[in-house]
Amino acid sequence: MKEVNDNKNLYEQFLKYSYYDLKELFKKAKSKEEKDFYMALSNIVLKKEHKKVIGKQ
Repeated sequence: MKEVNDNKNLYEQFLKYSYYDLKELFKKAKSKEEKDFYMALSNIVLKKEHKKVIGKQ
């Protein structure tokens, strides 16, 4: 079993990806499961950006 700290590192890695990066990874994905994974991450990024836009209004 991995250390809990590894999860934080995974999150920090995720934060480095832009929506565009995730879209490119989605296009290169080899399986439906991998595509679903990148789509889920893309949705998280979009929701985060949406909250920023709404907060500015």
